[in-house]
Amino acid sequence: MEEENLEYNEFISKFPQTVQHMWLAELTSYKIGGLADLYIKAENILDIPKFVQIAQDLGIRYYLLGGGCNIIFSDKGFRGLVIHNKADKIEVQGNKIVAESGAMLGQVIAKARKHELGGIIKMIGLPGTIGGAIYGNAGAKGVEIGDFVENVKLFDKEFGVKEENHDYFQFSYRTSILKKTHEIVLSVSLSLPSLNAGDTAPEIVRFRIENQPKGNTAGSFFKNPTLNESAGFLIDKAGLKGLEKGDIRVSELHGNWLINNGNGTQEDVVSLAREIKNEVYRQFKISLEPENIIIDEYGNKVDI
Repeated sequence: MEEENLEYNEFISKFPQTVQHMWLAELTSYKIGGLADLYIKAENILDIPKFVQIAQDLGIRYYLLGGGCNIIFSDKGFRGLVIHNKADKIEVQGNKIVAESGAMLGQVIAKARKHELGGIIKMIGLPGTIGGAIYGNAGAKGVEIGDFVENVKLFDKEFGVKEENHDYFQFSYRTSILKKTHEIVLSVSLSLPSLNAGDTAPEIVRFRIENQPKGNTAGSFFKNPTLNESAGFLIDKAGLKGLEKGDIRVSELHGNWLINNGNGTQEDVVSLAREIKNEVYRQFKISLEPENIIIDEYGNKVDI
């Protein structure tokens, strides 16, 4: 522990703005998570490679946090450095939008609408950053962010900053190659069509207001198993709406949304998610996969 403190102190000496013992619950949609040993904001996009490189050199474990909309941290916190991506510049260049990865997806959509660009408008209401959207190929109502990606600036921990075009990412349902390579999105260029009569934002917003639960939640917990069968439908059909574990419950409005009633823990989420997964498999022989990310205090994935 003493050696770890020396490494932490060295990082802090290089970046005095580093905060020690930051509550992670304050930074996430679920409002779950204990204390991170170290926390730092990256407000300039080139801060990210710098922070990562120094952390690596010092042997400090790190986690890159975006909007905090699909991560469930451990109740024990995080033993290392949380780098919070707050770099959010957005530029419009003709029919293209260039956005830094910390920009919220909603901000990117709003900028597109302002300049009469469409395509991504069906994703209004989706949480998270544009960087997270690229990583997980976020989508809604038959549209995915990968459909519009022209190129992306990435940081590779071994080779540094590079740029890749659309084909590199191997986009498919809720995934991209980044889930294998773990490269970090720095900025993205989207090529968008002109706004058309079918891009009716008020109707989409109204649909989301009427059909999406409120509260401490991060949207869909499980991926849809097929294009024709949603996780929410299966959970509803299995009779699991309203099921609770501790202070986490399955929303009565949408079966694929888990709600933190106020004092829910990661342990509650894991316990509830496992029961949902087991019951859906028992009844329908379909194995659900989580869309949310759950990690322990050392950054390891917690299996459901």
